[in-house]
Amino acid sequence: MLTVAAAALTAGCGLTGTASTEPPAQSGFLRIDGRQESTRSVQCTQTQWLMTIDATGNEGQARAFVELGGLQPRVTSVSMQGIEGHHGVADRDTGDIEVTVNDHNVYTITGTVVGNDGTTPGGSRSMPFEIKAPC
Repeated sequence: MLTVAAAALTAGCGLTGTASTEPPAQSGFLRIDGRQESTRSVQCTQTQWLMTIDATGNEGQARAFVELGGLQPRVTSVSMQGIEGHHGVADRDTGDIEVTVNDHNVYTITGTVVGNDGTTPGGSRSMPFEIKAPC
């Protein structure tokens, strides 16, 4: 009986407003404009119908806000920074964002961010991005 209770408690990790501390079953990655880093850590925190995904690579990091509760999850904003000098944001008014989630709670967020690639100070442009985050 103790094993069943422990399994039920473990299955709900990360879904009650606290961050999951379990190691992910697979590694994720951050990619912007063809530059990619594997994730060192991914924290998925859900509060009611909003999930915050914080992913950290070797140098870069990304944060995505995902609305849950509909037929499909919907990303309201993404910010990425420090991935080989690339930085970018996307939200409802800037860029383009799509999200899918598989049966193993791996979120794949793709689209276009608007930001800087480090070559033109003060300039910005659209860049493709992808975040793979095992939650």
